[in-house]
Amino acid sequence: MSNPFPTMSEGAISNWVGSRSFQRGRSYFKHGAILEPRLQGDTLKAWCEGSRPQPYHLWVVCDAEGIKAANCSCPVGGGGRCKHVAALLLTWSDQPDSFRAVEELDPNLERRSKSELIALIKQMLQVQPNLETLLETAPPEDGGSSPLVDPESYRRQVALAIRASFDDWGWGGTGDIDTVLGSGDNFLAKSDYANAGIVYQAVAQEVFEHFEMVYDEYAGEYLSEVVNRCVQGLGNCLAAGDGDAAAREKALQVLLEIFRLDFDYGGSAGEAAEELILKHATADEKRVVAGWARTSMLAATGPYDDYQRRAYGGLLLDLEEDHLDDDAFLEICRESGLLDALVDRLLTMGQLDEALAEAGRAGDSDLLTLAEVFSAHGHGRRLEPLVAKRIETTSIDGLVMWLKDQHEERGELAEALVLAKQLLEQHPGLARYQGVRKLSQRLGIWQASRSELLAEWAAARQYGLLTDIYLDEGEIDLALKSVRQPDQGFGYAGDRLMRVAQAAAETRPQAAVEIYQAQAEKWIEARGRERYQQACTYLTMARDLYRKMAQEPAWTDFMAELRERHNRLPALQDELNKADL
Repeated sequence: MSNPFPTMSEGAISNWVGSRSFQRGRSYFKHGAILEPRLQGDTLKAWCEGSRPQPYHLWVVCDAEGIKAANCSCPVGGGGRCKHVAALLLTWSDQPDSFRAVEELDPNLERRSKSELIALIKQMLQVQPNLETLLETAPPEDGGSSPLVDPESYRRQVALAIRASFDDWGWGGTGDIDTVLGSGDNFLAKSDYANAGIVYQAVAQEVFEHFEMVYDEYAGEYLSEVVNRCVQGLGNCLAAGDGDAAAREKALQVLLEIFRLDFDYGGSAGEAAEELILKHATADEKRVVAGWARTSMLAATGPYDDYQRRAYGGLLLDLEEDHLDDDAFLEICRESGLLDALVDRLLTMGQLDEALAEAGRAGDSDLLTLAEVFSAHGHGRRLEPLVAKRIETTSIDGLVMWLKDQHEERGELAEALVLAKQLLEQHPGLARYQGVRKLSQRLGIWQASRSELLAEWAAARQYGLLTDIYLDEGEIDLALKSVRQPDQGFGYAGDRLMRVAQAAAETRPQAAVEIYQAQAEKWIEARGRERYQQACTYLTMARDLYRKMAQEPAWTDFMAELRERHNRLPALQDELNKADL
């Protein structure tokens, strides 16, 4: 079969989807999950059976240089980096003759009569009734002179797509929103910036309307990406430099609206919107946007609107930076609560006393930020009395750490050690232990301090912390002993066990083997193919150590007993075989 789609190596497939998705995709391929594989020009298309009742639709576009684009309708298939796409590419690599060659879409449609197309569309709508909403929208025309489209028709399409994407299994993914976004992209390609902006605005606003009903992680990621695509589309409208003032103003309004809406959902589209406004707005347009931003900032008077006020204040400073004098700059900072910018400007102006007064009125979190500002201007020492008083009552470790660093930089080691011990007492951990150790060693009092600390943690049964310390200090035997003790403060110890085993492998290989075997047994008892794969990872480590100790017979006996004991777990036996165990 003659085709433009090149042969794909396993390495190329793995590089595209990632090693984890590649391994999972291999299992899907081996079990024949790819359905109706087709080759359409430079595109592979198929369905793939997955974890949901309905199979996923997927496609991959490729040229002589490799994969150009891909997509899958599964919850994580945006961009085509999932296991289902891996299965499709592996099927092409191993069984290219199973792909049925089909005619490309444009010539297929162009040769049909009007009556045939109408009948075909009606048939499609019977299969996918949701597509009927597309008839409410107009395709773009050449020359950018299409009548303005109705945004509500696009909002209805997005709302329907989001509602239809949820089933009893949760979020199932949807390509329907991509289709609506494609309408905006088509308008943009035809230089119809006004209608492109209308579509992007409609999609973004409707997505934000439905964010509260989305509790699925994959759905949230996908919808956030949709908003970002709208933002980039609007930025492209502005970048084109079109002279349609009304269309440009609308694009700027929508970007600012996305900037505002993004506050409520903690996404990343707001920053991108701000960047595009600053990059593409003209000087006159920036003054207009600044007026909108100021109005919104002054309206954000609620008890939970602090972040919004600061965000609008930062945008105002950027929009008006070319013509703001000091007084106007400070006024915006005070109105919006931008204390760091306020204090930075005051210090730049040489008004140290006023800057200290502002710092005195700051909350603990803001004071930590201001401490860095004072340090950057060389006035950290003037702020130290205020910070020293504040740490008597604050729970913010950063202020204690900042003050400790100030003393340490000046060589005031005893004062720095007092604060380092305070940090360690508040939140015991290896990094803070290392900080106390470094200062105590420089003062020549480490051994006594070390004994006190280790005795205190042993009495409190904080064996997780003790294990980390023993590993850090090369005390392998003590680490092997403490890691087996029930810990009172560090929760799950699986990662710590592995670190101990790896550290013990060279000098205490038998102890390391016992840890690997015990962890493998736990994963096997948890059941499930992915857990069996993790068990095989530990068993492989154990096997390598048996070989290093020249104890192959003992390894053989262990594996024979393990296989026999779990002979009713075919998935485990399969994974053991795959791992050559």
